[in-house]
Amino acid sequence: MPEKKIRVHELAKELGMTNTELLDLCNVMGVEAKSQSSSVIEAQGDRLRRRAERDGLTRPEQPEEAKPVKKAPAKKAASNKADPEAEAAGEAPAPAVEAPAEAAPVM
Repeated sequence: MPEKKIRVHELAKELGMTNTELLDLCNVMGVEAKSQSSSVIEAQGDRLRRRAERDGLTRPEQPEEAKPVKKAPAKKAASNKADPEAEAAGEAPAPAVEAPAEAAPVM
């Protein structure tokens, strides 16, 4: 009969730990788990439970992990070729000014 397994993220939720904290504990204890979706056999889960409780790592509720903030791609400034001297001096190019559109005569 196959051994019962538990996912790392389920065990982390049960213990009130973040997935990262439990993965770090797995590495310290030599339990192979690459991600929170990895499964560990129940015997390893019991060892991790006892160690987390002994070391005081458990909490009543699992905290939310901070999600990485994606940075927006940098916008490229429109190059103004009208003033090559300013570019050579290291100055930012002056913004281009558009002439207002002429209004069509109303008939």
